[in-house]
Amino acid sequence: MGQVEDVVKYWNVEEKLRPWYPMKFYGVTKISCFIDNPRIKSFHANMFHGLAERDGKEFPGCPPVYANTESPSLLTISRNASRVPKIFQPMNHLVVHESYEKTLSELPNIRLAPVEFRRLVDVEFAEGDMSWAEKWGNVDPCQLLRTLPDVPEFHQTIGRYIEVQCYRNCDAAKKYPTASPVTIVEGTPPWEEKSEMRLSAEMLEQFPIMCGSLIVSAPVYELLKEGLDPTYFVVREFDLDSCHSQ
Repeated sequence: MGQVEDVVKYWNVEEKLRPWYPMKFYGVTKISCFIDNPRIKSFHANMFHGLAERDGKEFPGCPPVYANTESPSLLTISRNASRVPKIFQPMNHLVVHESYEKTLSELPNIRLAPVEFRRLVDVEFAEGDMSWAEKWGNVDPCQLLRTLPDVPEFHQTIGRYIEVQCYRNCDAAKKYPTASPVTIVEGTPPWEEKSEMRLSAEMLEQFPIMCGSLIVSAPVYELLKEGLDPTYFVVREFDLDSCHSQ
């Protein structure tokens, strides 16, 4: 597994023929910029993920949207575009490049919504490079994303991006009353904490991406893993049986 086509085929074969992937799942955590990190500060994180808003309100003050709720409007993003990753997370859902769209559109209980780029700015940055402070001073990086001039050429060259709206785990679990509690670890090391949710192999098949804590099934992780920059995301592998036994 690992080829895009295999991820789709997984859902199109008889259950008894599927590999035992549902026993593995992954937690994806956006690395906190409040942790003392010698490679990235809040400046880097904001330039990497961008500034999101919906209905004129910036995250986290904008209305929450999930795959099973009405979406009041498109997600609007202002971000640095001198470097745009294939996957970033300006709010609770992942935003992915259009190259993932066809495969993700065939998965169950996921809604894909195009994002709109309000402002694309040109700011050079690199992990471990703190020289941005010399140029910009003690500035709120979000304020730079709000006020630096938009570069029209970037809108033509970066391609389309899609918000991957999913169910919250608590909403998906209502459909599976026999799903057992599992315990996972989340957060940015060394600030880690345990959290509990209800999960089963069948849930992971039918809800391959869930949020609350961002959980992805093994085949979906195979699809996304190359685009998840480890400098900005912590990925943890879990075994469903082991989590149930904790």
